[in-house]
Amino acid sequence: MVLGAGLGTRLRPFTNRIPKPLLPVLGVPCIQFALSHLAEFGVKKAVVNTHAHAEKLRSYLTSAPVPKLSLIESNEEAQLLGSAGGFQKALPLFDQNAFFSMNADVIHFLDLEALHHAHARFKKERGVLMTLVLASPEVSTKQEGEYTEILKSGSEGLVAGLGTKTRGRPFYTGSAIFEKEAFSRVPKNMPSEFVPTVLAPMIEAKKVAFIESQALWIDIGSPELWARAHHTLSEAQAQSLLSTSVVQLLKSFDPTCHGQFELGKHHIRLEDIEYEIKDIGNP
Repeated sequence: MVLGAGLGTRLRPFTNRIPKPLLPVLGVPCIQFALSHLAEFGVKKAVVNTHAHAEKLRSYLTSAPVPKLSLIESNEEAQLLGSAGGFQKALPLFDQNAFFSMNADVIHFLDLEALHHAHARFKKERGVLMTLVLASPEVSTKQEGEYTEILKSGSEGLVAGLGTKTRGRPFYTGSAIFEKEAFSRVPKNMPSEFVPTVLAPMIEAKKVAFIESQALWIDIGSPELWARAHHTLSEAQAQSLLSTSVVQLLKSFDPTCHGQFELGKHHIRLEDIEYEIKDIGNP
């Protein structure tokens, strides 16, 4: 599942017109990175939930942006169901009991095969219902934003608890494998949030495992982070840190497409919307 129903409040005024997953990074709509990454690892079908500007995101999904990937919409236009309710509504659309989850507004080139094998082992040995991908120390120390620390239980490979929002500590990247059973207690057709309704009870029951990833992770959650994302991805490309498929994806898009995006030293502009940004420093 690719989570695309967020409001993108922190990215206003851009998200007043455009769904956050379609904001471009080097010309590529952000959600395209997640979809292409899933297809690269052999995933055949992805469910994307929609809410804000659903018609625009729906139009994008029906354009077959990734030919090898069948895309199914889980529509939340009538009511935004939250970070747990969205999963609950989409469950009937999954063919398997376990499924990958990624965020549409984050670029993350994790090893999905390693995640799959780790989850299978944790499920067999410890009966877990989810395996979260945490940012490694090398990744977390490079982030500008603050994220909730994930507390680890030593060598057991289980999540022990949730810390406070901070910098430079392990955090949940938004990529995971979930068993359908993890959402069995989420009320149907009602808004509910992932942390209090699903994650916290599962941690207490020792049903949450983790792996750490050193893969490139880029958040576009604010105008400053969105601007930085362009520099980070460009630098990774210049240093030959991207896979061949990602390089090909970037080459297939005109950086100025999708509304003639413009990135200046102190501003970002999309179509006729311009925003003054703080100094984003060195990527």
